[in-house]
Amino acid sequence: MNPAAITADKKRAILAIRWDDGVTVNYPFTFLSAACPCATCNEERNDTNPLKILKPRSDILGAITPVGSYAVNLVWQGGCRNGIYTWEMFEDLRKKHPEWTTWASIEPPKT
Repeated sequence: MNPAAITADKKRAILAIRWDDGVTVNYPFTFLSAACPCATCNEERNDTNPLKILKPRSDILGAITPVGSYAVNLVWQGGCRNGIYTWEMFEDLRKKHPEWTTWASIEPPKT
């Protein structure tokens, strides 16, 4: 599965991806920022030390940069800039969160 179009809607704080099957999924910035796949963010999420110092997270998207033909790098203002979000990761999120899907974008079956 590959994206046909990617749109950052900063007003609604969502990353809308229209997939090549015609389905559009609206990924919330807050969730994407919290799920950043970079090594530093993974390490922070997996740290079980109850006395760890929590760093504030930014969910304001600063930039989107393509990474080859398999991913995008999302840069969060005042936050992480190293997360490589693969199409596979977005597809997994799509399956786990069907409520993010804009079903109106799917054409009804022809009868």
